[in-house]
Amino acid sequence: MSESGKEQKVKGALMVGLAMVIKGSKDIDWLGQTRLTAQDLELIRKGIMSSIWYDKSLYERMGEAVYKVVGKSQPEGAYQFGHGIVAETLLKVYRGPLVSNEPKELFAKFAELYGTAWFNYGKAEFTPTSQGGILKVTDPDGLPFGQGFLAMLKGVFARMVKENQGKNVTIECPEEKLPAGQKITSATLNIRWE
Repeated sequence: MSESGKEQKVKGALMVGLAMVIKGSKDIDWLGQTRLTAQDLELIRKGIMSSIWYDKSLYERMGEAVYKVVGKSQPEGAYQFGHGIVAETLLKVYRGPLVSNEPKELFAKFAELYGTAWFNYGKAEFTPTSQGGILKVTDPDGLPFGQGFLAMLKGVFARMVKENQGKNVTIECPEEKLPAGQKITSATLNIRWE
């Protein structure tokens, strides 16, 4: 539960890619190596639906498990996952809102969707700059799976810029340099492109 007492939920569209990785990695002992439960694995086996809301804690356990076991806790793996599977899923499900000839419009839409269509908690704010923009995400209870989540977001954003006519994307996030395992309640992503 959040500080406001509202049960925190995540839209399945953000979880489909994680479920695909977990289901496809049959040689991994998910129960022994991660915090995933037998109930989690059964739900994943039955199928995560992109239009359904799920508990934040399930999303956190899934993201943490994939980042730790499959991605070996390496940010580059999470970045590639975000750039590939997550971005592809979001582009399929939210093609209308996430396509624009101007990346700045895209990030404004992304910020709107963040705390309403994808999460029922937290928020994102986008501030355009002359070279791109700054996207800040916040959640007083902590961003899901920390540095892995930030690296995944960077991958999603890089792909979104490219899909919307931007080139030579660079994204810097000071919070990525925090010690592993530290709770991250706010992150600032400085995004630049040509």
